[in-house]
Amino acid sequence: MATVVEEEEHHSVERKMVPNGKKFHVFISYSESDRSWVGTVIQHLQNDYNFKCFENSADFIPGRKITENIEYAMSNSVKTMFILTEEYNKSYWCQYEVEFAILKLLAEMKENVIIPVLKEECEIPGYLRPFTYINGIGDMNVWLPKLALAIEAQGEQYNHELALNRVKDAVNRNRNLDLLHEETSRISCRGPVFRWKYVPESLSIPPMKVSSELYNEIIKTISSKRLVLGRHCRNCWWPTMLLALVIVLPTLGVGLAFIGIAINGGTSDLIEIISVLMAFPSVAMLWLAMCCCSEYWGQREMRHAFLEFNRRLIPNKVMVTYKRQRLTANFTICFLFFDMTSCVNHMASELLNKRIRENPTRDIVVLNMNDDDDEVLLDDTTEDSVTYNEQETVTNNLLDLSSAYLQDYTNEKLEHAGDNNRHATKAICICQFAESLEIKKNANL
Repeated sequence: MATVVEEEEHHSVERKMVPNGKKFHVFISYSESDRSWVGTVIQHLQNDYNFKCFENSADFIPGRKITENIEYAMSNSVKTMFILTEEYNKSYWCQYEVEFAILKLLAEMKENVIIPVLKEECEIPGYLRPFTYINGIGDMNVWLPKLALAIEAQGEQYNHELALNRVKDAVNRNRNLDLLHEETSRISCRGPVFRWKYVPESLSIPPMKVSSELYNEIIKTISSKRLVLGRHCRNCWWPTMLLALVIVLPTLGVGLAFIGIAINGGTSDLIEIISVLMAFPSVAMLWLAMCCCSEYWGQREMRHAFLEFNRRLIPNKVMVTYKRQRLTANFTICFLFFDMTSCVNHMASELLNKRIRENPTRDIVVLNMNDDDDEVLLDDTTEDSVTYNEQETVTNNLLDLSSAYLQDYTNEKLEHAGDNNRHATKAICICQFAESLEIKKNANL
């Protein structure tokens, strides 16, 4: 208590009052790597401007879930400040804080409660693009007064629908691996496999805008594949294997035993009985062999079909895959949101750097891109043939892996890297998946 009195006597400005219902003036969301820098900012805000800041290390309640601590901090703070860096954009929990702040803004129906601060040159997350940010690059004494004014500014009530829609658009922005639509097959083997008439709204709105021609072509093509047509007789795979183990193999054993008896002097009637007994396991084993061959070729056929569709769906930021419920013989086509631009740019940059290291005398012009530069990724530009070739190579490599990647995701086999997730929040992105396969390949050499 004595320390607070000394500070108040030292500063001419009294401690600013916190509005009713709040406990802090500002909550600061930042990456762990910026802890020291943020500590300096908090020290200035509290000592020089007499704001009460929420400090993670001191004010987070031990034993609580991380989500509960974040929600408590934002709900009890007047403003929320985001320290934007490359590491911040990669952090899962930082993205969670951004989303919750947007929802809080909508709940309170107030403007000027979110303050983005750009600490270094980096991409601004989609959720925060509607908001004016403070340039925090350079001397802190230059931009800190602007930050203090932003914290002190009163939150204004929304008075027009346009501002609210602007924020809602930011909140509703799709993220990679979000499920957009599922098309499930009918149980009956008669008539069309899928019940569909029109493109669902989730695929027709921007930025997807999947045409009805392409959507219908996907459904019709998948409906004609052998894995779909034969779903009733081949999808019960594990029950068939169980039947083989419980019935077929014992029958085969009995048949072999009778063969031994017949060889040692059996009658012709016994040989006929043995022939009949051997017919059942022979047919069953032949059926299993046919199922194996059909499954193998069917999966190859399906991978090729989805590869071509995913290639055509790149401009729509959509990927398509499938999942099967073998016991019920259901086949489901899944449409997922996935913007490959960031993954392609990241891996193309890595490939470019690798080639530069291998041939440092090579003259290469780097083409800078961001998440909105889909046209550069897709157009047949020859402005920079080296960079374009690398992007095209990376795109083809990622598309080749797309079927395996999406199958692992739908079957819940894809690992989650936590804060290290790069371009997706639900699991590792496709470029991380490609890197993990490369690491495993090198480890096996």
